[in-house]
Amino acid sequence: MAFKRKRSSKKIYIAILLLVVLIVAVAAVIYATQPAPVKVVMGVHAGDSFTYGITGRSILTGLDAVETPGFSQYNQTDYYKITITDVNGSSVSLDTLWRFLNGTEVTGKQIIDLSNGLKNDPNGFWAIYASNLNVGDLLRPTGTDGVTVNKTETKTYADITRERNFFSLGSEFFDVNDPTRNTLRYDYTVVYFDKQTGMLENLTWITDYNKPEKREVITWQLISSSVWDV
Repeated sequence: MAFKRKRSSKKIYIAILLLVVLIVAVAAVIYATQPAPVKVVMGVHAGDSFTYGITGRSILTGLDAVETPGFSQYNQTDYYKITITDVNGSSVSLDTLWRFLNGTEVTGKQIIDLSNGLKNDPNGFWAIYASNLNVGDLLRPTGTDGVTVNKTETKTYADITRERNFFSLGSEFFDVNDPTRNTLRYDYTVVYFDKQTGMLENLTWITDYNKPEKREVITWQLISSSVWDV
């Protein structure tokens, strides 16, 4: 009887060993087939600053069309300045200063993760990306929107030629207060950003409404930078 019990224990040990080997092998296969972690290359540094001019234009086609409340503030803008305050891993911290022609100012802070686009202020500045993205690369490598760089081109500034990337987005929305869902808004955004720094260079945001008909266009244009002469 003792001999039989010993053989039984040996079989159990062998079975456990085989199970452990199988688990390790499966884990190794899973690890080997996982995509390599995406490394986000940062193109800005603490102290870098970028200043923009902002303008707005409205085309009121419908008889009852009026500008969206607050839209006129864009044409009252003196400048909008962004200063990078910290770069940590894939996250960028920045201060914003929106100065109006009457001398008033609105300040803000933003932290944005360039790998996925997550930010602490949902209404704050967002148009900054990783450095050296190429055509077809995801703008937010670990994000979920799937938006990629559409093209790369060169632009000549005051004394230098730099590469800039381009992408565009389009979205349609309906008014939740209209049960027929026939009151629509269509947003179309065109963005150019500097390839090396990943910083916004030009943005055009077009919004069309059908009831009543109107179009509103907001444009951001880089007018100065501490990184290169614009």
